[in-house]
Formats: sequence, C-alpha cells, structure tokens
Amino acid sequence: MQQYPDMDAGGGVADPLCGSQSYDGHKGTDLRILSMKDMEEGYAVIAVADGKVLRIRDGEADHLVETEEDRTKIAGKECGNGLVMQMENGYGVQYCHLRKGSLTVQPEQDVRKGDRLGEIGSSGLAQFPHVHITVSRNGEPLDPLTGRKLSEGCTSAFPQEASLFSRDIVEKLDLTKPEILASGLAGTPIDHQALVEEGPPPQVSSSDELFVAWAWFANLKKGNTIKLILKDARGNTLIDHTSEPLDRDKATFSAFAGRKRTLPPGRYEIDVSVKQGDTIARSASLVAIVQ
Repeated sequence: MQQYPDMDAGGGVADPLCGSQSYDGHKGTDLRILSMKDMEEGYAVIAVADGKVLRIRDGEADHLVETEEDRTKIAGKECGNGLVMQMENGYGVQYCHLRKGSLTVQPEQDVRKGDRLGEIGSSGLAQFPHVHITVSRNGEPLDPLTGRKLSEGCTSAFPQEASLFSRDIVEKLDLTKPEILASGLAGTPIDHQALVEEGPPPQVSSSDELFVAWAWFANLKKGNTIKLILKDARGNTLIDHTSEPLDRDKATFSAFAGRKRTLPPGRYEIDVSVKQGDTIARSASLVAIVQ
C-alpha cells in the first residue's frame, strides 16, 4: 500500500489516520507493485464487489511520469486506462492506471466480486506501476480504510468494523511505519530510478570489483535514519553504516553502502533497519549466497 487518500480539505496533507502517507488532493488508495519489469508479468486487478461497469478507457501507453513535459502529454487523461463501476447502496469505484490492452470488461457489463477487470499498469499520471482506487458513495469520495468521507477529515483511531476493507487486511496495515520494499547485496551502486524501471539489481558475484548492501523503502518519515549491516558467515562485520536523519518525509527512497573490493564466495547476512530516534520502526534480515 503506497498512498492513501488526503483527508485534509485545506492545503495540508493528512492520511486517514492523520499521518503523511498521501499527497495534497489525492482522493484514492494506491496499491503498487515494485517495477515496470514486474508489470510485464501481469498482476490482476479484480472487482472489489458485485456491480455494473459504467464506462472504460483503454489504449493509453504505460510509462513513468518524470518531467513537466510528461505531465503535459497526459493532461486530461491522468487516470490513464481504467473503469468506473456502480455497486449497491450508492457505492461506486473508479480504477486508474491499468496496463494498456489489459481491460477485460465492457460498459454495461455485470461483474461479480473477484472477477478480473484488467492488470496493474503505469498509464496516465503514474510515477510507479500501481492501481489507484477511488471509492465513493452517492458521489462523495470515501476512505476505504476508515469508511469515512474525505470531507470528515482524518482520525487518530477508528472502529475496525467501520472499514470497507476486511478485518484481516485492516490488521496488516500500519500507517505509522515505513515499508522495506526490497533489499539485498549487489555488485554496483544503486540507481533509484532504475529500481522502478528494472526492479532489484542482480546479486553480487565473487568476480565483481565492489559490493554494496542496499535497501529500498516506502513512506519514510522526517528524522528517520537507515542502518545497513553486512556480516560474513563467521560473524565478522564488513559494513556498518548509519545514514544522516532524513530532512523530510520520503514516499520512496533507497540507500546503499559498500566497499570497493571483491567479496569471496560464501554466506552473508544483511540486516536493514529504519529508526526514529532510538526506536526501530521497521527491520528486515536476509541471507545472500555469493558464488
């Protein structure tokens, strides 16, 4: 889950639980996959409930919007490829940024919950491949996490039974913590934009002239620090790097630290952690086998 609706009606930003996992004027919920390369594998977008398709759009190219010129080219078609569905009790849902040529439904078609509608793409105003879902009731946008109207503003606590998501999904969502999207041990420095294009880089080999421990994050907070530790099979520390505190919130971010020398074949352990002060907000560990 990359971003949530903006519940601040003014010029500020507030996600549903009064955090910062949104941006000004965002009315939907963004569910992402890692990269454009992953998009080629085909990730299904399915109907969230029974309903009728009202209208669709297909044929818009999948790309990443990086410049103002890119934005100008898609003006008026920011949703890219997508569809609008009408459901019971006044509920409606709009899906945006679907993959070109992937839509499987037509206007006036009835669909059932779980039916395939298309695939996650990067059409329209998209900086990463994802599906944007806007939920409304009687024409007024809602936040599906809390079930509240966007106009009602954020809340620091809400009854889970009010959520439009199932209970097991709500229990897995934590807007207070960052996400570690991926991490590893590579043989080249990390290019952040290349991560979105190609996904994680190849693992280092014993013939590479340098090695780096790296990690890719979503929804970091101002003041977070990133710690990367690399140890060999004997427990010797090869990398122990802590970043400077972030100067602002980061929707996506990557970090790496390394050494300019070859890495002998063997088993290595990478530990990644995100800290806020002395508190660990998120951590992950993985093992890399170098050949």
